[in-house]
Amino acid sequence: MATPIIALASTKGGVGKTTLAFCLATTLARRLSNVSDDRNTGISVDRDTDMPVFCLDADPNQTLFQTIRRGKPQGVGADVATSDTLLEAVTEASQRSQMVLIDLEGSSNQAMLYACGKANLVLIPAQPSMFDVVEAMKTAAVVARAADLTGRPIDCRVVLTRTPVLRQRVTEHSRRQFEQRGLAMLSTELVERAAFRMMTYTGKSPLEDDPEGGAAGNVEAMAAEVAALVGLKL
Repeated sequence: MATPIIALASTKGGVGKTTLAFCLATTLARRLSNVSDDRNTGISVDRDTDMPVFCLDADPNQTLFQTIRRGKPQGVGADVATSDTLLEAVTEASQRSQMVLIDLEGSSNQAMLYACGKANLVLIPAQPSMFDVVEAMKTAAVVARAADLTGRPIDCRVVLTRTPVLRQRVTEHSRRQFEQRGLAMLSTELVERAAFRMMTYTGKSPLEDDPEGGAAGNVEAMAAEVAALVGLKL
């Protein structure tokens, strides 16, 4: 099995791509680090690496890269990339890690097309609003274009982000809107919690900062669902 590549994409900024990328990277790195034999995951990697998960930050703001550099989470490597360097960077990262995450700029551009074309799974973060439904449709169209260019199907899932802790009607309505438009969704949502904002300052994941908290449980469930989609045995 080749190293799974996950791209986080949206034509709209501010939907939680970087938060989701950081949570997935740190949680999956912890899980992969607990797998002592690579044969258990079905992935062949360089045994010299201590970076189970490698993140490529293709957003000019470099928020993910800076957060990882600040917090130095165990098992997570990171670098920046542009549309000119992304393809080569993905190839290199795939050879030295057990999973690659690509965080993209909140706009439709060449880097997004490249990343989707390399990805096994594209996650489209979206908040529960009609604006985000429209932008998710645009992003899904880019994924479809990449699939057509590469001649292979590319799994694409919408992830609801910043949903309220107490269930609200707008969340259910938004989920129905996505489903009616034929967009597959993750069952797990990224709930709005202070811990996700705090980690941007500390560089520490909720699992490290508050292992028993609600945010930690949220990202554990999210990571488990994503791992299953890309065929990781954790």
